[in-house]
Amino acid sequence: MTIVDKETFSRLVKDPNDLDITVIPKLEATIKAFPYCQISYSLLAKASQLSDTDQLNDSTPKAAAYALSRIALQQLVEGKYKAYETPVEHEIATIAEEPVPKSEDILEIIEAKEVKPSQASLISELQKKQQQIIQGFIKNNPRMGPIRQDANAEPVSLDLTGRVAQSNSSEPFGGGIETEAFAKILLRQGKRDKAIDIYQKLILKKPEKKDYFAKKLSELIHNQS
Repeated sequence: MTIVDKETFSRLVKDPNDLDITVIPKLEATIKAFPYCQISYSLLAKASQLSDTDQLNDSTPKAAAYALSRIALQQLVEGKYKAYETPVEHEIATIAEEPVPKSEDILEIIEAKEVKPSQASLISELQKKQQQIIQGFIKNNPRMGPIRQDANAEPVSLDLTGRVAQSNSSEPFGGGIETEAFAKILLRQGKRDKAIDIYQKLILKKPEKKDYFAKKLSELIHNQS
């Protein structure tokens, strides 16, 4: 069955009273060809009403589902309507020229548009949290800078939960945290004397690296004088 031609379609939209039972099959074919054209559903409902066919009970609910305004549809079916003044040839031509994408393609487009912003938002949120952590750390430790490691330097391994024991502790070397990394932190904080004390303890604690620690100790004392 052929669809309604453009001239007839335009005329029926302008004056729906011209609808009759003979145009119903063509309107049905038009709906199958262009299922998203809501005007076709409304015209089919009006044609069914004018022809007084049993198809009215089926066509009217479908027209209501696609109608932009159910009040306008009711006025059209009941004859309380105003004729359209604007031709619809351009609308029909546009519908005929634009290919209808497959349902799979539509789903892929929707998923692509939803996933990408979601991933970008997640990455942005993680970066924001990392920046907040870094800024908070710098704010709480304003005098601490990056720790540079020499080739012979000890790995940085500080127990942040530990506490430096008092100087009168019974443990060897005062029971404190004697590492080069800790000594460098003390230097960053301007506590040169305590850093020198740690290097002196490291010479005794790790005799295999005494030459390295002795050189560092000499540099500290020389820079201080």
